[in-house]
Amino acid sequence: MKIVRIDAAIKRLQKISQEIYYTSCFESKHFTSGLIAFRPAKISDKKQIQHIDKDVVCHVIRGTGRVRINSRRIQLRPGILCHIPKNTPHDFAAGKTGELLLFYSLVVS
Repeated sequence: MKIVRIDAAIKRLQKISQEIYYTSCFESKHFTSGLIAFRPAKISDKKQIQHIDKDVVCHVIRGTGRVRINSRRIQLRPGILCHIPKNTPHDFAAGKTGELLLFYSLVVS
């Protein structure tokens, strides 16, 4: 068993790009979970990603933003959960006024 305090995990966020910060919380053979933060960007990266063998499950912890799946944009705010099936192109972006913080799990399916 492993317990992670969200406030402690937030302090471990590592910069991936100007827009994205990340830290892992749990890892096993069949899933990976962690925190990912998206910060407002003047020009958001339009590149979508897809996970060939993993479903994505996200819980919005704080902030607002959106997820784009194919050409559909869905607004995000705290308390929202989303499931993105494997092989589905997607990307996230923070709103204009602050950071979007997600707890995510990548689950082998």
